[in-house]
Amino acid sequence: MTDNDFWEYPPEQAIAQLGEFRLTLVEPPFPAGEEALPPHDPARAREFAAAFGTIDTVVEEVDRIEATERSPFATRADLDLVGVGCWGTVTEINDPALVFTGGTFPLAEQADALSERFPGAVVIGSATIDHNLTHGAHVIHHPDGARLFAAGWSGEGDWDLLGTPQEIIDAFGISPDDLADKDIELDAAPGSFAWEGLVRLALRRTAPLFRKGRTLSVFRVRHTEEATGDLEDTWIGELGEFDEF
Repeated sequence: MTDNDFWEYPPEQAIAQLGEFRLTLVEPPFPAGEEALPPHDPARAREFAAAFGTIDTVVEEVDRIEATERSPFATRADLDLVGVGCWGTVTEINDPALVFTGGTFPLAEQADALSERFPGAVVIGSATIDHNLTHGAHVIHHPDGARLFAAGWSGEGDWDLLGTPQEIIDAFGISPDDLADKDIELDAAPGSFAWEGLVRLALRRTAPLFRKGRTLSVFRVRHTEEATGDLEDTWIGELGEFDEF
């Protein structure tokens, strides 16, 4: 394995392990159901990873796993593992560099970039990490123009917001029963709103994708210098500083 020159911490450095990070691109024509999606295309997955904004270089494909599984995630070296699934018009990337708690929003930046590269596509994602509180960022782009972005700490009042849940509900045709099923209360404060539930509903309306039984590729990558710094701040941070004493 070739080490990444941008890292300040060794590969065996422990990291924060609780978090989720997924960004999904759905291009038209939108799939009508599970049967409409072909198997995973590893060549397209590698091309997608190589063009993704947080990634400098794809080093190698290290594994293929079921889309419901997760690659190892315990050390700094694991932060260079990125999962990509390409199933016809649906492409999903799982990259820890989408998570950042330092005041900028790589999830939103990459969602904007995908919307520019793929006009007419739906882009949906969430990126969270659990410290003492959970920090979450959530993004939904509808090709008709409706956009939602929400980011902040759970239970806190100071959230970054763009757009409204109602715009997304109208654009995707989400029903009141669907909202009740995900315990979504439209009058809830941003810090307690069920953002991930809304993300799942929007994705379900666009691509009724069951990940069980589907394969994705796991790549070892070299992230960009900026993304590497964000990864260190978010996933190592105080853990690494403590180990220096």
